[in-house]
Amino acid sequence: MQFTPSYGKFVGNESGHNPLSGSQHELNTEIENLIRKKDNGLEAYSDSEIEFINKYEGAGGQGKEGAKGEGLLYEFYTPDFVCELMWQLAVTYDYDGGNVLEPSCASGRLFKPAPDKSKCVGFEINPVSRRIAQINNPDAIIYQGYFETAFLQPPRFFSKLPKGQLTWLPQYPFSLAVGNPPYGIHRNLYSTYFTKPKLPTLEIFFIYYALMLLKPGGLLVYLISSNFLRNGQTYNAAKDELGKIAEFVDAYRLPPVFRSSAVPTDIIVLRKK
Repeated sequence: MQFTPSYGKFVGNESGHNPLSGSQHELNTEIENLIRKKDNGLEAYSDSEIEFINKYEGAGGQGKEGAKGEGLLYEFYTPDFVCELMWQLAVTYDYDGGNVLEPSCASGRLFKPAPDKSKCVGFEINPVSRRIAQINNPDAIIYQGYFETAFLQPPRFFSKLPKGQLTWLPQYPFSLAVGNPPYGIHRNLYSTYFTKPKLPTLEIFFIYYALMLLKPGGLLVYLISSNFLRNGQTYNAAKDELGKIAEFVDAYRLPPVFRSSAVPTDIIVLRKK
């Protein structure tokens, strides 16, 4: 399979935004400025402006271009064609049309193929990405914050929920969890609340806890690093924990799909027991 990213140039709009010949980071900055201007003025977005803001990409791989922050490690946004593939798999394996969870939804690309946006729930820590997701999916519910907060006591999220309560999300349980979780060591403001079972990486945390929010028979369709499937001893203990609550359904190895990274990826499909 060959993949050639297609990033069309913005040809201008009534707000005076012209094509950028610079880096993706520069394009991101112009999009951020446009969103700030429009939202401060409570102005509606035109179709051409929405087309423009959808060229926004995460900061992943853009450190040399001037991007900063934790997004350098985690923000690699899913190409549209992969989003379509993931939804095709969800339908193939009998997604029943119920509530959908995207625990790291970025600019909302994985909601685009959803048949009913009002059943979509997302979490996103980048406020610009979340705003774009809202503009693209006005019927979806998109929370500003870490996925971990779904399992902690609102509104401050500095304590665990009462015993026997898994989450405060009113849409729980979900029929489908679809996502492209961040990769790397699970270490952030909330990670100390989740010590058992031991889930050493972010992607495994996102798999395990999304499965916990599914109803029996619910599906998880994720785009993850190929390391999860091909590394033997490294993830065995964590995979044993996943095996207690889900069964493996399918997987597909992809070529590198991210614009700013050559990390090999897989699509995996799991079903909640």
